[in-house]
Amino acid sequence: MKLPSYLLIALALFLSFGCATTTKRLDTADGTLEEADRLMEARFFEEARTQLFRIKTEFQESALLVEADLRIADSYFRQSSWKAAASAYEDFIRTYPGRPEIPFAIYRLGLSHVRQMPSNPQRDSRSAERVLDVFSRLLVEFPDSPYAEEAIPHIQRAQNQLAEKGFSIARFYERQGNFAAAATRYQEVFEIFPDHPRGEEALARRVRSLRRAGETEEAERARKMFRETFPASQFQSMIQP
Repeated sequence: MKLPSYLLIALALFLSFGCATTTKRLDTADGTLEEADRLMEARFFEEARTQLFRIKTEFQESALLVEADLRIADSYFRQSSWKAAASAYEDFIRTYPGRPEIPFAIYRLGLSHVRQMPSNPQRDSRSAERVLDVFSRLLVEFPDSPYAEEAIPHIQRAQNQLAEKGFSIARFYERQGNFAAAATRYQEVFEIFPDHPRGEEALARRVRSLRRAGETEEAERARKMFRETFPASQFQSMIQP
């Protein structure tokens, strides 16, 4: 079927206008950022990052460099590439100290590590340690941030994992009859997590482990500390001579 000549002309003009608009849009930092956002919403993350990196290389004087860097980190986060996201947020925080976006970047950095935490606390604890470090920084440096309150449950979960892992290691030494090593590990749990339930039990078990290791004087000092710190503890019977 042959189209009328006026339709062919209109189609040619439309295509020409569309191509010109696209070219013009990608010739500016604003247009490139808009294209990156469009690709991101369509979940074409790699293609979106290509446009964002173009802003960094082709529009180096643009005020949108900060937004481009943050969106690069966001693209990894939305893609569930947690390690890459964490690295990108760390780069952003290091590159733009003092920017108003920093609390958000720290929060997203913490979440990137949360997503890497194992469900079993006995496994690799590095992600839990990073969660605790990052979110503690958020609470200390930006206590009034809207993200601070959201960080608290993640801090508690990380503390639980780390306390359980440390306690389990101490219990392992205790069951093996290595009471000196067990006492040391229990002390670490108590010092790091004094307000955690495992911290209370750890100090009580430290008293008993020290006695079994023959460290009677140190055991007595630990017993006094326990009674002063936890006067109504359910583990009182554990520290009796």
